[in-house]
Amino acid sequence: MAGIVFEQVTKQYENGFEAVKNFNLEIGEQEFLVLVGPSGCGKTTSLRMLAGLESISTGNIYINDKRVNDVASKDRDIAMVFQSYALYPHMTVFENMAFSLDLQGVSKAEQKERVQKTATQLGIEALLDRKPKQLSGGQRQRVAVGRAIIRDPAVFLMDEPLSNLDAKLRGQARTELSDLQTKLGTTFVYVTHDQVEAMTMGTRIAVMNQGILQQVDTPQTLYERPNNMFVAGFLGSPSMNFLKAKLTAEQGQLWVVNQAVKLPLPPQLQAKYQQYQGMEVIFGLRPEHIALSAAGDSATDVAAQVSALEMMGHEAMVYFTLSDGQNCIARVPPQLQLVPGDNFTAYFDMNYCHLFDLDSEHVL
Repeated sequence: MAGIVFEQVTKQYENGFEAVKNFNLEIGEQEFLVLVGPSGCGKTTSLRMLAGLESISTGNIYINDKRVNDVASKDRDIAMVFQSYALYPHMTVFENMAFSLDLQGVSKAEQKERVQKTATQLGIEALLDRKPKQLSGGQRQRVAVGRAIIRDPAVFLMDEPLSNLDAKLRGQARTELSDLQTKLGTTFVYVTHDQVEAMTMGTRIAVMNQGILQQVDTPQTLYERPNNMFVAGFLGSPSMNFLKAKLTAEQGQLWVVNQAVKLPLPPQLQAKYQQYQGMEVIFGLRPEHIALSAAGDSATDVAAQVSALEMMGHEAMVYFTLSDGQNCIARVPPQLQLVPGDNFTAYFDMNYCHLFDLDSEHVL
């Protein structure tokens, strides 16, 4: 078990490019922390600095209250699982898993016992005599995890370890890794660009963009209360709808208004946004909070036209345009009979709306 602290960590390369900028993050003991963001956001660089595979330009990293900036990777009591798995092709599964124990001088009897125990835990005990080329992608992934587990490290670092698996295996592996972390009671730091992995696996998620930590919190809090438009748009599939609008006041009521919509803010949000009346804002609403209106006469109804449909079996994604040409997405029940070109009335549930500053893109 180990606690981890990034303290004002920056990584700048010789060409002046800053991959990570003033990164501050505390990771608790036994926590499953997911670093998520698009390609090039700095998440893998942060993980590699923690592992000792990248030098730190400025700042400090602590593991168990020990500053490790100048500590060699092999002495940091960490184990890392890479995207490529990096198994030795000429070795059997047993030999791959026992390799680090052999380097440590562990006796052959203890090696056999620990490999067998770990293999049983991961359901790969029947594969110990095979070589990597004889394994499926899912089996190789388990072997790579087993090779890390067997060292009994203080921290597990995982760099997109599921990206080579197909969709069904990814779902299964997500559950297995989450269960494994709970059983081991060890700190996991997991890097991914997949927001579904982040939302389903992490006890907390740290969202990064362009080398900057945007927000860190529980999955549900990030989804329901994002700090800015980037977090709001990155987490959630399909992404949150964003519309430029203006906050206007009429007879004591605040409205979100543009050429296509005039939507009243609910009573519980009136006081919160009163100070912003007259401002240009970005109005955000998730697809699941847009429905097809039954009555057609509500103040939150909006005229729309279907542009495309995606039938998902248990639900449908309706892509539609507003009267001013702006595009939106609604998540609706699959039984609704719509085809591209149909006009319909969309109901916007304003109880779940988000308002962002037009310039800074931070939440108001």
